[in-house]
Amino acid sequence: MMKYLSYKNYVLFVLIVLIVSCKEKAMDSTYANTTDKNQQKKTKKSPVLKLNKKKFTETESLHFNHSVGGDPIEEETWVAMKYDNDFLEIKFECRNNHRLDQNHYVKDNSAMFNQEVFELFICKGKEVQGKYLEIQINPNNALFLAKITNRFKPKREYKIEYIDTKTSGVTHTVEKDTINDIWKGSLKIPLKVLEYPKPTKEAIYRLNMFRVISNVDHADKKWSHTTETSTFACWNSTMTPTPQFHIPDAFGVLILE
Repeated sequence: MMKYLSYKNYVLFVLIVLIVSCKEKAMDSTYANTTDKNQQKKTKKSPVLKLNKKKFTETESLHFNHSVGGDPIEEETWVAMKYDNDFLEIKFECRNNHRLDQNHYVKDNSAMFNQEVFELFICKGKEVQGKYLEIQINPNNALFLAKITNRFKPKREYKIEYIDTKTSGVTHTVEKDTINDIWKGSLKIPLKVLEYPKPTKEAIYRLNMFRVISNVDHADKKWSHTTETSTFACWNSTMTPTPQFHIPDAFGVLILE
């Protein structure tokens, strides 16, 4: 009887070991697949946008991507660009924007980035750099222009230098369609302004585009976006643990052909 019970316990022990081993392998496989997918997102090639003088070139997708995780957002964002000898022209439509009238910044170079905006970070040259221009526009047609210094090595350094919007030569328009929850606009930026941080012979730039979208109503006119109440979207995801746009390594490539 004792031998029988020992053998039975032994068989039960072997079965438990096999079950646990199978579960561990399945978990390892799932973790590996998830890790591979995340790594693929982080190491994917920078998107390239090639422009010409004849017609507007649209971005490939209507869906920007979450800053965190990199998945496409639900809202649509249409962007098209072209250029001539003097200007880079950008047209955009921010769709599925349900709270247009809850944006209250109307002055240029204000803290408009605390509410809903369409943004462009851009610098001249084909290499990733720690200096770039930050250009924002909001549903009230307020404009934000600044030179950014964003360096992490050998030490953390972040500086902002505002550009006078009235003398910059940048022209801009915005239209709000509250019935269809769309705001759309245009930016016409002098190429000489875009020669930053320094001129180069090649007409190549590094850039990223962004959009902040509020997901809740705000009674306070001085409301500010948070990770819990807003969507932080990127043309090319910054893949940060928390929403963050100022990641030059995530800039795509813009080529004026």
